[in-house]
Amino acid sequence: MSTTTNQALLCLSFALTPTNPALLAAHECLEVLPIPTQQILAIPDMLPAVMGVTNWRGEVLWLLDLAAWLGFGSIVELYPQQLTYNVLIVTHEKQPLGLVVAQVGQMFWCPLDELQSPPGTEMSPTLAQCLRGYWLTDERLFLVLAGQGIFQALSVNSPG
Repeated sequence: MSTTTNQALLCLSFALTPTNPALLAAHECLEVLPIPTQQILAIPDMLPAVMGVTNWRGEVLWLLDLAAWLGFGSIVELYPQQLTYNVLIVTHEKQPLGLVVAQVGQMFWCPLDELQSPPGTEMSPTLAQCLRGYWLTDERLFLVLAGQGIFQALSVNSPG
């Protein structure tokens, strides 16, 4: 099944924060993995948005708190009672990365001609790099994220 047409992009919806739903292109998401919080091993002296690592298919998977990385606040503070998170596994040059979100929703066909450009103001530079645009439906406004933009922002904003 194709994840794009000439007019639409198949996207996975998820809760970035309780009031900010977001979308990621389905072809950019390798897998969705539920992970109990006790299976996240924190790594000292990392960026605050780096939650730590976990085991994924016998490999070390780095976990990034996507809401914190984009400037919306820590998932731990946004969802203090949550015992299990969802990890959207994305890859760049065969390197996997786990984007930690609270809830994963349904799939949507996002009409490309309805994507609105991000506004030039009141946005963190990191969010600007990661945002493909906005999609306004009858019910809500989605942030449409670009997986490759997230990797680019990480390479620009990482220490060292």
